[in-house]
Amino acid sequence: MEIRIVVFLFFVFITVTSNTLLVWFAYRALAGLTAKVADSVSEFQKDSQTRAWIDSMQAAAAEAVAVTEATKQKMAEFEPMLAKAHESYNRTLAATDSKLETVAEEVSATARKMRDVVAKPAFSVMAFAAGLAKVMERPEDEGH
Repeated sequence: MEIRIVVFLFFVFITVTSNTLLVWFAYRALAGLTAKVADSVSEFQKDSQTRAWIDSMQAAAAEAVAVTEATKQKMAEFEPMLAKAHESYNRTLAATDSKLETVAEEVSATARKMRDVVAKPAFSVMAFAAGLAKVMERPEDEGH
């Protein structure tokens, strides 16, 4: 039983020591990182060129906001005119479609008339030729 307690205490010692070392290394790493960030921020504040760059970027952003707002207002002003133009184009397309449909119906009617004009005489000629062929075949069939 004493050996079990010694082994247990040994593992507890190892665990506590490793956790202490991990916390100490994390502290050192974060302390170094914090120092670097603090140095960078102080250099950033001291550098006039960087400050001027930030100011110019802020001015550009403000100008972009103003241009965007002006564009938005102009688009709002043009919206009724665009809607009117859209409506006008829709009416024009509807009228053109109606006219083209009328023309298509007239072309179809004319094509039917032409077909009838050509087909009726052709049908009559074919019927006459078929009747003539029958008449000419009958006397030959009777002779045999």
